[in-house]
Amino acid sequence: MSTLSLPWRGLGRWLNLSLARGGRGPDREPVVVYTAANPLEAQVVAGRLQAEGIPSWQRGESLGSAYGLTIGRLAQVDILVPAALEEKARAVLADDEDDGDG
Repeated sequence: MSTLSLPWRGLGRWLNLSLARGGRGPDREPVVVYTAANPLEAQVVAGRLQAEGIPSWQRGESLGSAYGLTIGRLAQVDILVPAALEEKARAVLADDEDDGDG
């Protein structure tokens, strides 16, 4: 009996590893560039980064989203970007903060 080789068998692991690490290897984990006060603010920030061509991920407490919390620690959402794009993302967000002050 021959063993059937499945070409996609290791693909899921490679994709998860590559995407999670920004495609740059084991030392290039995604980094937090912003902590939003609530999911709505997180959507706005993620949209701003997307408009600049920067992919992002959101990480928050599942308990906060389960209860629909919009204030407090459980409502906070971290915005992560690939490590290779960290400087660009921080610059975009810093420019937006500067524009909002004046």
